[in-house]
Amino acid sequence: MTANPITLTLAEQVKLVKSGHISVRELVQQHLTRISELNGTLNSFITVDERDALAQADALDSRLAAGEDPGPLTGATVGVKDSIPTNGLRTTDNSRLLENWIPKEDAKTVARLRRAGAVIIGKTNLNEFGWSRPSEADLSPPPWNPWNPDRMSVGSSSGSGAASSAGMASATIGTDGGGSARLPAGAHNLYGLKPTHGLVSRLGMDHNGHSEISPLGRTALDIALMLESMAGFEPEDDMSWPADVPPYSENLEADIGGWRIGVPRNFIDSAPNEPEILSGFESFLSKLESLGAELVDVDLRGMAEARAANFIVLNSEAYQRHQKSLKTDWNKYGPITRVYLLQGAFLSANDMLNAAEIGRSFRSYFSRLLETQNLKALATPTSPFATAERSRRPGEHSRGINACYTAPFNISGHPSISLPAGFGDAGIPVGAMLTGELHNDLTLLQLAHAYDLNTDWSSKTPPL
Repeated sequence: MTANPITLTLAEQVKLVKSGHISVRELVQQHLTRISELNGTLNSFITVDERDALAQADALDSRLAAGEDPGPLTGATVGVKDSIPTNGLRTTDNSRLLENWIPKEDAKTVARLRRAGAVIIGKTNLNEFGWSRPSEADLSPPPWNPWNPDRMSVGSSSGSGAASSAGMASATIGTDGGGSARLPAGAHNLYGLKPTHGLVSRLGMDHNGHSEISPLGRTALDIALMLESMAGFEPEDDMSWPADVPPYSENLEADIGGWRIGVPRNFIDSAPNEPEILSGFESFLSKLESLGAELVDVDLRGMAEARAANFIVLNSEAYQRHQKSLKTDWNKYGPITRVYLLQGAFLSANDMLNAAEIGRSFRSYFSRLLETQNLKALATPTSPFATAERSRRPGEHSRGINACYTAPFNISGHPSISLPAGFGDAGIPVGAMLTGELHNDLTLLQLAHAYDLNTDWSSKTPPL
């Protein structure tokens, strides 16, 4: 058995499995051992599916022994955010309302991952229903950051970020309605992509027009492999995009020399960025320039309005889904979750319509900006804050200040990727973000891959 395979990237782990250097069972057992060692400290997983994960591994090993190729993710272990339904595996949304819910079907994205040869190893932690601040009153206590276990993990996909970073899974999936996958990617030295709206189907989950199921992994190649397995048209999903999925992983190599990258300096300067955020961002820009990219100052407007509009829609949709159970099962909700959910009760139909109109206007405006300036992408920090504690100050968190860079592109639907960019004073990683044109996720992955190959971020692991 290969020593310490969990220190390798997803792509490297799959290569080992397919070459016969390690069995799927051995790889899965290594991840299960890692979870056993660390989960008591990090709280990354709510449910670990040891028995079925090993059964999945044995089935894949049998197929490999018979000369089959089970798929591009053969043997890779995937942690699934506990808001995404998994067949036969408890899905709690970290709430006492769903403490014992065992879905009878996979969400379509999970089914696609299984068909690609992935092993679903367990369900990762989140704040209750992904729509509040983390609390010890949640069903499962909040996750902690493996880079500094005295600091909390950030984002509603916090458990997914911590699990990927700590080697508890080959990769993970989260959801991103305002930055909830990109923010933990940035804070865990990971790559995290919010795909173009409709590229990855949410069928089997709630009908949410701004939240995307998103992969988190250690390299751009890992993200590309995950995305091409997750994406695809689902006829029963009215939000699903009816187009063929490009072979992202086969088209990552690109010479980015001369590619124009917009940098909205005025907007960035208006945010309450901490010093380590700006330091990491400038290093990120310098690396892009060294690779031949051309940095272009752009005047970016409407971000604050788009952020506010996104959270108006999210608040309204969240309240609509929970209005009945808030009345019948009030005491099963955590106290912070109740407050966040009830915000939507005070929004009107006019508020929703205005927010939707702002979203449409910003979508058109941003696409025109990319086109008229001939930009391949726009570069910003991922978050203005370097720790979860700083980003969750109640007055700022409730206004979405921590999502000032991320949330506007949820309501617009544009693809957006967080990349590693540095470390803050607390030892927590910080991220930089690239956002591109609708349905051009490949360009972002090519930029991320070129950056990945010329930096050493993906070789760094937490000092656990």
